[in-house]
Amino acid sequence: MRAATLPCLILLSSVAHAEPDVRALLDELVAIDTTNPPGNEEKAARAIAVHLKAAGLEPEIVPWEKGRSSVVVRLRGDGKKRPLLLLAHLDVVGAAEQPWTVPPFKVTEKDGFLYGRGVMDDKGWAAAATSVVLELARTHAPLHRDVILALTGDEESSGAGIRFLLEHRKELVSDAELALNEGGVTFLDKSGHVRVVQLQTAEKVFQDFAVIAHGVGGHSSVPNDENAIYRLARALERLAAVKFPVRLTPAVREALRGRAALESGPLADALRSASAAKEAIPPALLAQIDAHPPLRALPRTTCVATLLAGGTRDNALPVLARATVNCRMLPVDHVREVRKTLVDAIGDAQIEVEAMPDNGSGPEVAVEGPVKTAVEKVARAKYGADVLVVAGIGTGASDSRFLRKAGVGAYGLGLFPISPDDAHKVHGPDERTPVTSPQLGRDFLRAIVHELAE
Repeated sequence: MRAATLPCLILLSSVAHAEPDVRALLDELVAIDTTNPPGNEEKAARAIAVHLKAAGLEPEIVPWEKGRSSVVVRLRGDGKKRPLLLLAHLDVVGAAEQPWTVPPFKVTEKDGFLYGRGVMDDKGWAAAATSVVLELARTHAPLHRDVILALTGDEESSGAGIRFLLEHRKELVSDAELALNEGGVTFLDKSGHVRVVQLQTAEKVFQDFAVIAHGVGGHSSVPNDENAIYRLARALERLAAVKFPVRLTPAVREALRGRAALESGPLADALRSASAAKEAIPPALLAQIDAHPPLRALPRTTCVATLLAGGTRDNALPVLARATVNCRMLPVDHVREVRKTLVDAIGDAQIEVEAMPDNGSGPEVAVEGPVKTAVEKVARAKYGADVLVVAGIGTGASDSRFLRKAGVGAYGLGLFPISPDDAHKVHGPDERTPVTSPQLGRDFLRAIVHELAE
């Protein structure tokens, strides 16, 4: 009896500690609701820690407030080079009141795609990075760098997870020379082939401004000429017409060049010529680019009204109206300059424009260097010799900005090949990625890590 059952027990034990594949990790993470707010990332962090411990590693759970934690683990190399950090976030934006056709917190395979909140942003990246680290541990890969995995939270708000690590536990991550994170895009062309790998080397700065109008109160039955809501409406109409100047930074030029490879006809020609312009993009070319909102946002700072409030009762004249104007600033622009542009456009001394608290920013990192070299080598081996690898600027914000400010060379890498149309489904209903993406992305990241760390 004992001789017969012992092999079974050994088999069951090995199955219990079997290394999960990337799809299993993705399924597990998506099923944990980490909608921010409130986040609750600790549950996801502990789930990953179980797999890391089973692989013989020593992960650390790092809380920054109740129910919210990061998980960090380090594989030791021989120290010939400074560490490589793999960073991903565990929180997601909410799915409530969005018209999903599938359950958002369960990975659903349908029509060749995987649907679920976080499959792209950012639990897919977290699953791929975890899978790579588990394999490195299992195979005892010879490393010239430590490889650090940090899965954090609150990226969808103020980046409290990574900021806590950098401010209070900097020994865990801040010695990294290089970091790979979300933010880049691996683009599929119209025929479904990978054509461009955009490596994010810069990102826009998230900056809110409060635009405040004051009025004279009274009973709504006796309107006056000092209505705060009307005054604010006039101000916002003027702001809607503001266009900030184009800044042809290295990351902007590369981003335009990369998008040209995905387009055809006059638009492709305009993007290509714009990327090569010496100082300014000729007006006729700029008009072609500006006709496409995602392209219009690339080379300039943008500001847009996103929140509105005013008045206290339906029968009282408003004495205060307020709007939040969200700006995504190029790293070379400054808050004071952007504020002055808004004030000048409004042209009303009775309107206040206040800069809201800083959400953090970081400089551009070098376009050329070991990361781009590694990505080019792997991308061309994996997707074909004609794949174009370019730098780019993120129009959104990621935790890379905090690493860059701390002196870590952080690069955004899109692991999952995706079409430009599907890229816009992130944060929206029916977030999805091709069913082949998790394994493709995991293998892509694994090869890059080997290039950089061995």
